Amino acid sequence: MLYKKGEQPSLSVLLCQPFLDKITRKGLFGKPYVRAIDLVDTEDRLYSIGAALGRALRDKLDTLTKLLFVPGTEEHKVDRVMQLCQKDAKKNLEEFINEFGREPETFGDFTSYRRVQNRLRNEGIRLSAEDAIKAYVQGDRKIKKLFDEKVDLEGIERIMYLPLLQGIHFGSSFPELTEKMYQEACEEDDKFWAGKWPGVTIPEELKPQSLEETQRAVLQMVAAYTSEYYPELLDPLDLRGYLDAEVSR
Repeated sequence: MLYKKGEQPSLSVLLCQPFLDKITRKGLFGKPYVRAIDLVDTEDRLYSIGAALGRALRDKLDTLTKLLFVPGTEEHKVDRVMQLCQKDAKKNLEEFINEFGREPETFGDFTSYRRVQNRLRNEGIRLSAEDAIKAYVQGDRKIKKLFDEKVDLEGIERIMYLPLLQGIHFGSSFPELTEKMYQEACEEDDKFWAGKWPGVTIPEELKPQSLEETQRAVLQMVAAYTSEYYPELLDPLDLRGYLDAEVSR
């Protein structure tokens, strides 16, 4: 659990917790863990959700920041974390462009390759991220052992929110690229299904959400959180309409 019962969670924790709960498993002696491959996927998802949120509230980032940290966090610590996340978002994009000679096409394209590549490099495995993913799907023992590795839950709880914060800065800094990457992800998925099973209706749970759908869903959650803990910020964040939409559902 990223926060204790009875204490006020930050918005970051509240957005991350459902994803962490979904991938958490229990070991033989009851100690919780996550698989490395699930952690990579979850961090990608949190990054893309953060990008949608950052894009939507890019003109209100200072106000949004007040929701992202546990109450009482010292201002200089908040500033330091946010500055580092902003720097990382820009640096990672520059490194991707320098390595591949193009902008990333999807968030999976952008975030997965780096996380996978870092893991391969740390183990001294000379494979591209793309080849490693193919090897994993094909059942390569060495690669499966690497990415099926159990990661102690206690070790990741403290840093789970960082991909979300980096995504927020990516979306606020590169709103047009964020839109393009969401659009490309939806088009890629449509092509995949059309090529595999022509004429088959895609199950809703397997469809990637569009940018508009993601922004609407996350802003409804932010509105509900703000209404409960920071009602005075509903209007500065222009969230009251999303709160009304959530209530009417």
